[in-house]
Amino acid sequence: MLDGMKMAAQGMMTMSAKQDIITNNLANVGTTGYRKESITISSFTEILNREVGGLDGMHQSSYEIATAPGMETRGTLSTGSVTHGAQGSLKETGNPFDMALDDNGRGFFTIQTPEGIKFTRAGSFRLSTSGHLVTPDGSFVLGHRGPVKLSGSDFQVSNDGVISCGGKPVDRLLVTVFDDTRQLKRSGDSQFVAQGGVRATTDFQLKQGYLEQANVNAINEMVDMMMVMRNYEANQKVLQAHDQRLQKTVNDLGRVR
Repeated sequence: MLDGMKMAAQGMMTMSAKQDIITNNLANVGTTGYRKESITISSFTEILNREVGGLDGMHQSSYEIATAPGMETRGTLSTGSVTHGAQGSLKETGNPFDMALDDNGRGFFTIQTPEGIKFTRAGSFRLSTSGHLVTPDGSFVLGHRGPVKLSGSDFQVSNDGVISCGGKPVDRLLVTVFDDTRQLKRSGDSQFVAQGGVRATTDFQLKQGYLEQANVNAINEMVDMMMVMRNYEANQKVLQAHDQRLQKTVNDLGRVR
């Protein structure tokens, strides 16, 4: 009975965490360059096997946790989240400071923030008072020579990222790809920091006067939200049923005494 209550409670917590992520996805449907996020769910046994398998450099197979038939997936927990790398649709704006990468979602603009180097798909840039190309929050957009500096608002960016002012090349946008996108850590709604290997790339098409939309399908998110709410309610009913049974058992024991 107590096992059933624990599993139902874990299910409710997992659905609550999933609901939070879906809510955030829906809130960012209109955020330039936003990447959809999904929850990762594992059974307690899977988590335990991974943790024990990593002890002292031993292989997981040496420490497999035995489970009885039918018990392999008892209890699930949220173990984090993953970011979807699919490219969002491109929207033409006509603003020369708006830029989008057309590369199936692989590359990222590289920016210098007060916290260090970060990466983004959001190419909504502007000209700072110092003449630098910056993000809306003032972070420097980096080229291969450092922070990109323009001589004015009359500039062009070629398909391969070369920035020209007055017809003369001044720099090339630094576009970065990652050895393992799972090592990207979200920092805000549309920025990321790297926790693994990174490298510059020229395998992209730059579109000036365009912005990449969020890769979130609002209808799919709403459907997922309804399923999550139903699963949450189902686990809640199971928990309530076990609680009522437990109360009845306690009351019956009291009468026997």
